[in-house]
Amino acid sequence: MAPLPMSSLPFPPEGPPSGYSCSDHSSSASSTTTAFKAGVKQRDTFCGARCCIVCGESEAVLLQIIISLCPQSIMWDELKNRRWVPSQAKDLPGHEPRNGLFMCANHGILFNQYRFFIRYIPTISRFIFVNYSGSASASLQPFHGKAVALDIQHEYAPFPSLFIIHEMRVRGFHPFQPTETMMSDDITWQDWISSYLYDNTSDSFICNGTSNNHTHNTGSSLQQPHIQLTMSAGGGGHVLALDADAIADTLAATHAMPSWKACQMEGTHWTGTTKENIQKYCAIL
Repeated sequence: MAPLPMSSLPFPPEGPPSGYSCSDHSSSASSTTTAFKAGVKQRDTFCGARCCIVCGESEAVLLQIIISLCPQSIMWDELKNRRWVPSQAKDLPGHEPRNGLFMCANHGILFNQYRFFIRYIPTISRFIFVNYSGSASASLQPFHGKAVALDIQHEYAPFPSLFIIHEMRVRGFHPFQPTETMMSDDITWQDWISSYLYDNTSDSFICNGTSNNHTHNTGSSLQQPHIQLTMSAGGGGHVLALDADAIADTLAATHAMPSWKACQMEGTHWTGTTKENIQKYCAIL
């Protein structure tokens, strides 16, 4: 590396001396942010348009971060240490595409106001919208208990563990709501997804006019009861609770999903010898 040029005093008033600027750092941060947006856009684009994963709105769709930036960056490090996200994940939560979602302005506001949460149900491999606030709002109740447009097989699928953190906050904002939430026996897709976005034949989302087949194994399992939800005493539905078993199941599913492994691959340095790189690869698999 060539030595930096010596600069005479006084320093130029418009910025640092030649060779001492931080343009390289700015470019790196900008490219990381661009990659974050590109990853989320790739995942949440359907039929050629970015869509709110809840309602399907394609106008004024905004990028939403599940676990936001500072001061949550300290929590981000703890999530890595506890294996709630891979240790190889991006250094900042706002740079990790598996921590992002596209939502319309309306649902983005409600998400940040902790009016609803999204829970991943491992036994049916779907992310479910839960109107925990109990509001009868047309922006909340019609979507309650139905699956949103997130594909667990996608390389940029959100980590289900992050939704648990958001869910804990939602529950904290509604301390007088029942700790157990009633859910229908028959969990279906959101209406707009069932209408034109999901191909039941290939069991995959339709992206850019074609099926986005990631070789799902769930088939028609959306119509099946799932063991993570315990039967209510009165029957006629299931109860969704947040307990140690639910968290353990969510973490196990998070570790097994393709996007966890993809994140590990992206964040691993492959500068070692061939033997060392093979060992790294096998450890990830």
